[in-house]
Amino acid sequence: MKIINALRRRYQRTTNNEDLRESHKNQYHEEKTKYQAAIKKGKIESWKEFCNLTLFTNPRNAIYKFASNKVKRSGILSTLQKTDGSLTTDINETITYILDYLNKKDEVDKNSD
Repeated sequence: MKIINALRRRYQRTTNNEDLRESHKNQYHEEKTKYQAAIKKGKIESWKEFCNLTLFTNPRNAIYKFASNKVKRSGILSTLQKTDGSLTTDINETITYILDYLNKKDEVDKNSD
């Protein structure tokens, strides 16, 4: 940001020579464009990283968003391979399998004091 500001000041202060002023103006605009592109790229990368970390830290977050219709349903759920090796046959079975897998049942007899 300091470099961009310095180039801007240099461009604004050049008043005597039109050729030099135009040169400074072009240099300022080139650097400003690069800087803005770097900011945009950084924001996108940061957002992608945040989304990926959120998915791994709270896997149930995706289920709640899906249930409350806050997720685009552009993709079609395909079949999944169960732990016994068989495949799910339709969407309802796939969703049920995912929910059962993520929400394991609590076994009271295995709890300790």
